[in-house]
Amino acid sequence: MSVPLQKRSRSTNLPLLPKITGEIILQVFTHRSLQRSHGGTLEDNSDNDRFSILGKVVLDAVVTLSLFSRRPALTAAEIGRWKECILSDDNFEDWVSGYKLRNKVRCHPQVFSLLSIPGETRNLFYSYVGGVYAESGMDVVEKWVGQLIDRCSENSTFLSMTESMHRMEPPPPAKKLKSEPLTPSKQTFPLFFLSPPAPSPPTDLPPPPPKAAINLPNPLAPAQPNLPFLPLFNQAASQRRCIVEYPAEFSGPSHAGKWTVRCVVNGILKGVGTGTSKQVAKEEAARKAYYAMGWT
Repeated sequence: MSVPLQKRSRSTNLPLLPKITGEIILQVFTHRSLQRSHGGTLEDNSDNDRFSILGKVVLDAVVTLSLFSRRPALTAAEIGRWKECILSDDNFEDWVSGYKLRNKVRCHPQVFSLLSIPGETRNLFYSYVGGVYAESGMDVVEKWVGQLIDRCSENSTFLSMTESMHRMEPPPPAKKLKSEPLTPSKQTFPLFFLSPPAPSPPTDLPPPPPKAAINLPNPLAPAQPNLPFLPLFNQAASQRRCIVEYPAEFSGPSHAGKWTVRCVVNGILKGVGTGTSKQVAKEEAARKAYYAMGWT
Protein backbone atom coordinates (compact mmCIF):
# COMPACT_ATOMS: atom_id res chain seq x y z
CA MET A 1 0.00 0.00 0.00
CA SER A 2 1.50 3.30 -1.12
CA VAL A 3 1.36 6.02 1.54
CA PRO A 4 2.47 9.67 1.15
CA LEU A 5 5.34 10.50 3.48
CA GLN A 6 6.41 13.75 5.07
CA LYS A 7 9.82 15.26 4.48
CA ARG A 8 12.70 13.71 6.46
CA SER A 9 14.16 15.80 9.28
CA ARG A 10 17.90 16.06 8.69
CA SER A 11 18.64 17.08 12.26
CA THR A 12 17.26 13.88 13.77
CA ASN A 13 17.83 11.39 10.94
CA LEU A 14 14.49 9.75 11.72
CA PRO A 15 12.74 7.61 9.10
CA LEU A 16 10.04 9.25 7.03
CA LEU A 17 6.85 9.94 8.97
CA PRO A 18 3.68 8.40 7.46
CA LYS A 19 0.98 10.99 6.81
CA ILE A 20 -2.47 11.03 8.33
CA THR A 21 -5.18 13.27 6.93
CA GLY A 22 -8.73 14.50 7.33
CA GLU A 23 -10.72 13.93 10.50
CA ILE A 24 -8.11 11.53 11.89
CA ILE A 25 -5.29 14.09 12.02
CA LEU A 26 -7.65 16.56 13.72
CA GLN A 27 -8.43 14.07 16.49
CA VAL A 28 -4.81 12.91 16.86
CA PHE A 29 -3.62 16.45 17.60
CA THR A 30 -6.55 17.47 19.84
CA HIS A 31 -5.73 17.24 23.55
CA ARG A 32 -8.30 16.10 26.09
CA SER A 33 -8.09 19.54 27.76
CA LEU A 34 -10.29 20.92 24.94
CA GLN A 35 -13.21 18.56 25.69
CA ARG A 36 -16.48 20.29 26.39
CA SER A 37 -17.63 20.08 29.98
CA HIS A 38 -21.21 19.24 28.97
CA GLY A 39 -22.39 16.15 27.13
CA GLY A 40 -22.41 15.91 23.38
CA THR A 41 -21.79 13.73 20.36
CA LEU A 42 -18.50 11.96 19.64
CA GLU A 43 -17.59 14.70 17.16
CA ASP A 44 -18.12 17.33 19.85
CA ASN A 45 -15.87 15.64 22.40
CA SER A 46 -13.38 13.66 20.31
CA ASP A 47 -9.70 13.90 21.30
CA ASN A 48 -6.50 11.88 20.94
CA ASP A 49 -7.15 9.59 23.93
CA ARG A 50 -9.11 7.20 21.70
CA PHE A 51 -6.22 6.91 19.24
CA SER A 52 -3.71 6.70 22.09
CA ILE A 53 -5.36 3.53 23.42
CA LEU A 54 -5.33 2.02 19.95
CA GLY A 55 -1.76 3.12 19.19
CA LYS A 56 -0.35 1.72 22.44
CA VAL A 57 -1.66 -1.77 21.64
CA VAL A 58 -0.47 -1.57 18.03
CA LEU A 59 3.02 -0.29 18.93
CA ASP A 60 3.49 -2.94 21.61
CA ALA A 61 2.44 -5.66 19.18
CA VAL A 62 4.73 -4.43 16.37
CA VAL A 63 7.80 -4.15 18.65
CA THR A 64 7.13 -7.57 20.18
CA LEU A 65 6.67 -9.19 16.77
CA SER A 66 9.87 -7.57 15.47
CA LEU A 67 11.90 -8.91 18.41
CA PHE A 68 10.22 -12.33 18.21
CA SER A 69 11.12 -12.63 14.51
CA ARG A 70 14.83 -11.89 14.92
CA ARG A 71 17.34 -14.60 14.15
CA PRO A 72 18.98 -16.09 16.06
CA ALA A 73 15.88 -16.21 18.22
CA LEU A 74 15.80 -14.22 21.45
CA THR A 75 14.68 -15.76 24.72
CA ALA A 76 11.54 -14.54 26.46
CA ALA A 77 13.68 -12.64 29.00
CA GLU A 78 15.73 -10.99 26.22
CA ILE A 79 12.56 -9.93 24.38
CA GLY A 80 11.27 -8.33 27.57
CA ARG A 81 14.53 -6.48 28.27
CA TRP A 82 14.91 -5.20 24.72
CA LYS A 83 11.28 -4.11 24.49
CA GLU A 84 11.71 -2.10 27.68
CA CYS A 85 14.85 -0.52 26.21
CA ILE A 86 13.19 0.36 22.87
CA LEU A 87 10.03 1.75 24.50
CA SER A 88 11.96 3.94 26.94
CA ASP A 89 11.07 7.53 27.86
CA ASP A 90 14.24 8.73 26.08
CA ASN A 91 13.19 7.19 22.77
CA PHE A 92 9.64 8.54 22.99
CA GLU A 93 11.09 12.01 23.64
CA ASP A 94 13.46 11.67 20.66
CA TRP A 95 10.62 10.58 18.36
CA VAL A 96 8.13 13.24 19.42
CA SER A 97 10.76 16.02 19.34
CA GLY A 98 12.33 14.82 16.09
CA TYR A 99 8.99 14.75 14.27
CA LYS A 100 7.92 18.03 15.95
CA LEU A 101 4.59 16.46 16.95
CA ARG A 102 4.19 18.74 19.98
CA ASN A 103 4.10 21.82 17.75
CA LYS A 104 0.86 20.58 16.14
CA VAL A 105 -1.13 19.81 19.31
CA ARG A 106 -4.26 21.81 20.07
CA CYS A 107 -4.67 22.15 23.83
CA HIS A 108 -5.74 24.50 26.60
CA PRO A 109 -3.03 27.14 27.22
CA GLN A 110 -2.68 26.09 30.86
CA VAL A 111 -1.59 22.55 29.97
CA PHE A 112 0.83 23.39 27.15
CA SER A 113 3.82 23.30 29.51
CA LEU A 114 2.83 19.79 30.60
CA LEU A 115 3.10 18.29 27.12
CA SER A 116 6.81 17.56 27.72
CA ILE A 117 6.34 15.21 30.67
CA PRO A 118 6.93 11.51 29.83
CA GLY A 119 3.28 10.46 30.19
CA GLU A 120 1.98 13.14 27.80
CA THR A 121 4.88 12.48 25.41
CA ARG A 122 3.99 8.79 25.23
CA ASN A 123 0.29 9.61 24.83
CA LEU A 124 1.01 11.86 21.84
CA PHE A 125 3.19 9.28 20.07
CA TYR A 126 0.70 6.48 20.77
CA SER A 127 -2.02 8.69 19.26
CA TYR A 128 -0.05 9.18 16.06
CA VAL A 129 0.63 5.43 15.77
CA GLY A 130 -3.10 4.81 16.23
CA GLY A 131 -3.89 7.36 13.54
CA VAL A 132 -1.47 5.76 11.06
CA TYR A 133 -2.96 2.34 11.78
CA ALA A 134 -6.54 3.60 11.37
CA GLU A 135 -5.79 5.30 8.06
CA SER A 136 -3.16 3.05 6.41
CA GLY A 137 -3.19 -0.32 8.19
CA MET A 138 -0.68 -2.53 9.97
CA ASP A 139 1.77 -2.93 7.07
CA VAL A 140 2.62 0.79 7.07
CA VAL A 141 3.00 0.84 10.85
CA GLU A 142 5.30 -2.23 10.79
CA LYS A 143 7.55 -0.68 8.12
CA TRP A 144 7.80 2.66 9.94
CA VAL A 145 8.28 1.29 13.47
CA GLY A 146 10.75 -1.29 12.15
CA GLN A 147 12.95 1.56 10.91
CA LEU A 148 12.69 3.27 14.33
CA ILE A 149 13.82 0.03 16.01
CA ASP A 150 16.79 -0.23 13.65
CA ARG A 151 17.72 3.37 14.47
CA CYS A 152 17.75 2.52 18.19
CA SER A 153 20.71 0.23 17.48
CA GLU A 154 22.86 3.30 16.72
CA ASN A 155 22.59 4.41 20.35
CA SER A 156 22.14 1.20 22.37
CA THR A 157 24.13 -1.25 20.20
CA PHE A 158 21.02 -3.41 20.05
CA LEU A 159 22.07 -5.52 17.09
CA SER A 160 25.66 -6.09 18.19
CA MET A 161 24.60 -6.98 21.70
CA THR A 162 22.01 -9.45 20.43
CA GLU A 163 24.54 -11.12 18.16
CA SER A 164 27.12 -11.26 20.95
CA MET A 165 24.67 -12.98 23.26
CA HIS A 166 24.36 -15.85 20.83
CA ARG A 167 28.02 -16.04 19.79
CA MET A 168 29.29 -16.27 23.34
CA GLU A 169 29.00 -19.56 25.16
CA PRO A 170 27.25 -19.34 28.53
CA PRO A 171 29.66 -19.34 31.47
CA PRO A 172 30.03 -22.68 33.28
CA PRO A 173 27.92 -23.00 36.42
CA ALA A 174 29.70 -22.01 39.57
CA LYS A 175 30.93 -24.93 41.62
CA LYS A 176 29.35 -25.26 45.01
CA LEU A 177 31.94 -25.32 47.73
CA LYS A 178 31.46 -27.90 50.38
CA SER A 179 30.98 -26.07 53.65
CA GLU A 180 32.54 -27.48 56.76
CA PRO A 181 32.63 -26.06 60.26
CA LEU A 182 35.84 -24.39 61.31
CA THR A 183 37.73 -26.09 64.07
CA PRO A 184 39.71 -23.97 66.53
CA SER A 185 42.93 -24.85 64.67
CA LYS A 186 41.46 -23.67 61.33
CA GLN A 187 39.90 -20.44 62.53
CA THR A 188 41.50 -17.25 61.26
CA PHE A 189 41.22 -13.74 62.57
CA PRO A 190 41.50 -10.39 60.76
CA LEU A 191 44.99 -8.94 60.80
CA PHE A 192 43.73 -5.58 61.95
CA PHE A 193 43.20 -7.06 65.40
CA LEU A 194 46.99 -7.27 65.70
CA SER A 195 47.54 -3.56 65.05
CA PRO A 196 46.71 -0.68 67.39
CA PRO A 197 43.84 1.53 66.29
CA ALA A 198 44.77 4.51 64.15
CA PRO A 199 44.85 7.81 66.06
CA SER A 200 41.99 10.19 65.49
CA PRO A 201 42.88 13.14 63.22
CA PRO A 202 43.06 16.55 64.92
CA THR A 203 39.88 18.55 64.61
CA ASP A 204 41.50 21.98 64.31
CA LEU A 205 43.07 21.39 60.87
CA PRO A 206 41.47 23.10 57.86
CA PRO A 207 39.63 20.81 55.40
CA PRO A 208 41.70 19.55 52.48
CA PRO A 209 41.29 21.41 49.17
CA PRO A 210 38.84 19.83 46.70
CA LYS A 211 40.39 17.52 44.14
CA ALA A 212 40.53 18.86 40.63
CA ALA A 213 38.45 16.98 38.09
CA ILE A 214 40.56 14.64 36.00
CA ASN A 215 39.55 14.07 32.40
CA LEU A 216 40.42 10.38 32.12
CA PRO A 217 41.68 9.22 28.71
CA ASN A 218 39.76 6.77 26.59
CA PRO A 219 41.27 3.36 27.55
CA LEU A 220 39.37 1.64 24.73
CA ALA A 221 41.25 3.69 22.09
CA PRO A 222 44.71 4.57 23.45
CA ALA A 223 45.90 5.75 20.05
CA GLN A 224 43.01 8.26 19.91
CA PRO A 225 42.41 9.45 23.52
CA ASN A 226 39.92 12.13 22.44
CA LEU A 227 37.72 9.70 20.49
CA PRO A 228 34.03 9.79 21.60
CA PHE A 229 33.75 7.40 24.50
CA LEU A 230 30.07 6.44 24.44
CA PRO A 231 29.93 4.07 21.43
CA LEU A 232 33.08 2.26 22.54
CA PHE A 233 31.74 1.90 26.09
CA ASN A 234 28.49 0.45 24.74
CA GLN A 235 30.50 -2.02 22.65
CA ALA A 236 32.51 -3.07 25.72
CA ALA A 237 29.27 -3.52 27.65
CA SER A 238 27.79 -5.67 24.91
CA GLN A 239 30.84 -7.93 24.90
CA ARG A 240 30.30 -8.46 28.63
CA ARG A 241 26.58 -9.09 28.12
CA CYS A 242 25.59 -6.05 30.17
CA ILE A 243 22.32 -4.17 29.75
CA VAL A 244 22.99 -0.41 29.74
CA GLU A 245 20.37 2.33 30.12
CA TYR A 246 20.74 6.12 30.18
CA PRO A 247 17.82 7.84 32.01
CA ALA A 248 18.11 11.61 31.56
CA GLU A 249 16.68 14.69 33.30
CA PHE A 250 16.67 18.36 32.32
CA SER A 251 16.67 21.09 34.97
CA GLY A 252 16.78 24.88 34.97
CA PRO A 253 15.43 27.38 32.45
CA SER A 254 15.17 26.32 28.82
CA HIS A 255 17.85 28.78 27.70
CA ALA A 256 20.39 28.04 30.45
CA GLY A 257 19.51 24.64 31.90
CA LYS A 258 21.58 21.53 32.18
CA TRP A 259 21.16 17.82 31.47
CA THR A 260 21.82 15.11 34.06
CA VAL A 261 22.28 11.60 32.60
CA ARG A 262 22.72 8.43 34.65
CA CYS A 263 24.47 5.32 33.35
CA VAL A 264 22.68 2.27 34.74
CA VAL A 265 24.38 -1.09 34.13
CA ASN A 266 22.29 -4.19 34.78
CA GLY A 267 19.92 -2.10 36.90
CA ILE A 268 22.71 -0.56 39.05
CA LEU A 269 23.77 3.11 38.87
CA LYS A 270 27.44 3.29 37.85
CA GLY A 271 28.01 6.83 36.62
CA VAL A 272 26.39 10.28 36.49
CA GLY A 273 27.20 13.00 33.99
CA THR A 274 26.04 16.60 33.59
CA GLY A 275 26.35 19.08 30.75
CA THR A 276 24.66 21.74 28.69
CA SER A 277 23.66 19.09 26.15
CA LYS A 278 22.27 15.61 26.62
CA GLN A 279 25.06 14.03 24.57
CA VAL A 280 27.83 15.66 26.63
CA ALA A 281 26.23 14.48 29.88
CA LYS A 282 25.74 10.98 28.45
CA GLU A 283 29.40 10.82 27.39
CA GLU A 284 30.56 11.78 30.90
CA ALA A 285 28.24 9.25 32.56
CA ALA A 286 29.55 6.42 30.34
CA ARG A 287 33.15 7.40 31.04
CA LYS A 288 32.62 7.32 34.82
CA ALA A 289 30.72 4.04 34.61
CA TYR A 290 33.56 2.40 32.72
CA TYR A 291 36.05 3.08 35.53
CA ALA A 292 33.46 2.25 38.19
CA MET A 293 32.99 -1.17 36.60
CA GLY A 294 36.77 -1.81 36.89
CA TRP A 295 37.16 -2.56 33.18
CA THR A 296 40.54 -0.75 32.92
